Amino acid sequence: MKKRIVCILLALTLCHYGTLPVSAAREEEIQAEKEENTRKLAGINEKIDDLEYQKQKMFSDIDELDQKLVSVLAQMDLLDEQIADKKTEITETDAKLGKVVAAKEKQYEAMKKRIQYIYENGGSAVWALSLLEAEDLSDLLNKAEYTEKLYDYDRESLEEYAETIRQVRELSDNLTAEKAELEEMKKEQELQKVSMEASLEEKKEAAYDYETQIEEVQVQAAQYKALIEEQNQELKRLEEARKREEEKQAKEAAKKQNEKKTENKSQNDQNKDTSDRQAEDFLQESGGSADGMNDSPVSDEKPKGNTESAGWADAPDTGTTPDTDDDSIEDEGSTQGGGSTQNGGVSGQDVVDYALQFVGNCYVWGGESLTNGVDCSGFTMKVYEHFGISLPHYTGDQEQCGRGVSYSEAQPGDLILYSGHVAIYMGSGQIVHAANSSPYPKGGIKVSDNAAYMPIVAVRRLIG
Repeated sequence: MKKRIVCILLALTLCHYGTLPVSAAREEEIQAEKEENTRKLAGINEKIDDLEYQKQKMFSDIDELDQKLVSVLAQMDLLDEQIADKKTEITETDAKLGKVVAAKEKQYEAMKKRIQYIYENGGSAVWALSLLEAEDLSDLLNKAEYTEKLYDYDRESLEEYAETIRQVRELSDNLTAEKAELEEMKKEQELQKVSMEASLEEKKEAAYDYETQIEEVQVQAAQYKALIEEQNQELKRLEEARKREEEKQAKEAAKKQNEKKTENKSQNDQNKDTSDRQAEDFLQESGGSADGMNDSPVSDEKPKGNTESAGWADAPDTGTTPDTDDDSIEDEGSTQGGGSTQNGGVSGQDVVDYALQFVGNCYVWGGESLTNGVDCSGFTMKVYEHFGISLPHYTGDQEQCGRGVSYSEAQPGDLILYSGHVAIYMGSGQIVHAANSSPYPKGGIKVSDNAAYMPIVAVRRLIG
């Protein structure tokens, strides 16, 4: 009987430990898959954040380019107005030149007629006739003086007209040169416009590409989220099933234990009955009475030992994880953008003197070489770079550098900014700058005597 009970308990134990390990192994497998998917989802989310950052940066660049493009378009409109004004001035100057030339020709023709009259009417004989017809010496001298004054008047008039013509022609040439320079500046602005528009298209395409990538990665993230949710649900179902199985097995074990106790009690009762019958039979055989045998030893032995259902449980992991103190301290430092200018006693005149060394060198749009070619903003950038002052290679951005002063306060070394052009002020109304104004006159790094030859947008002081 005892062997049969032990076999039943062993069968129950094997059944219990044959079902649960399968469920636990499945839970571990799903948990591992979930952790791997969670790791991948975290990587995808990091990629989404990076793509979002790149997209926002691209949109910021697009906004900045849009603002610069608007500025370039405004400068082009202003240059168109200035070119139109120069054309009007040139037309007026040419008209004035025509009038002066006509007046000179008229004066010259009158003088020729007077000279022709004198020679056609006797030349030197006229003087003799004047001598004979003179009433006295005073009259003769008066006539001679009148004739001399007439000659002087003609000569002075012609010289005055010639000087006026020279001045008007010089003015016309200057206006033509300034108009040509404005037209070259407009061409540069048009090139910048084309370049900016191309950059805008590229950045917009890149931004659209970022949006497409973000959408694709978001789809992957959604798939991983759905998969993780399914795995969570399956883990929950497995856990509930495991709990139900444990409860069921616990109830079965309790039931078997109760059955075993009942069976043990029945066996004990049977053993007692057997002992009582044996004692009674013994007494009958010996002629005694069962009731008078109080002092006789009666075997009332019960089975020793209490066989109960045994069970096993996984021993808890008592391993300890040593505390780890992170003794490594990462030094953190912050580097702020933008440099400080160390002028070291540099004056604006030093800047001018350095810039004048390169007068005569060629103009190259977008160039950054003081010897091999620069444009206007590249010229100012490289000159000030020599003194440790950093400037952007763009006229519109240089308007924001330094501090603003009025033109009446301008000092040597200040930046003079026009619409789409920039120069270095030399003092006394002169500027040194890189200008592409060929063929009126030769373009390149040059000195201009009139700093206000076109409207001044701003004056910026970088030194002092």
